[in-house]
Amino acid sequence: MASTIWSGSKAFTAPSAAETVVPVPMPHRGILRGYSLVQLTGAAVGFTADLYSSSRATEPNASLPAAAFHVLSLADAEDTNVNVAYMNRDGSPSVAQRFLYLHITPAGSGSKNFVLSVTVETPMLR
Repeated sequence: MASTIWSGSKAFTAPSAAETVVPVPMPHRGILRGYSLVQLTGAAVGFTADLYSSSRATEPNASLPAAAFHVLSLADAEDTNVNVAYMNRDGSPSVAQRFLYLHITPAGSGSKNFVLSVTVETPMLR
C-alpha cells in the first residue's frame, strides 16, 4: 500500500514539577517514524514525557486506564528509528480527531520552553 510522509512541530511552555498536557496536531492515524523533543530554555535537568492517543488518558473517572491509550515514552533529544502505529481514540471514523497528547513533567524549577517535532507515515486513501 502506498503511503506519504507527514511532519510537523509544536512549541509549548511547561511549568516544572507539574504535569502539562499538550495537544499535538498530527494525522489522526499513522505510523510514528521519528521525533525530536528539545528543551529550548531553562536549566536542562530532565523531564518525563509520554504520548497518548486520547485526551481521556488522565481523566479521573476514565473507563479505561491510561495504559490503554499509551503510544510511546519519549526521551530527551530524538529518536529517528521509531516504528509505532497509532490512531486517535477520541473521534469516530466519520469525525476524526487529529491529535496525540503529550504528557510532560519537567524537573527543576521555573517554566521551560520545548519543541516537539514528529515524522509520521500515513496511508494514502483511494
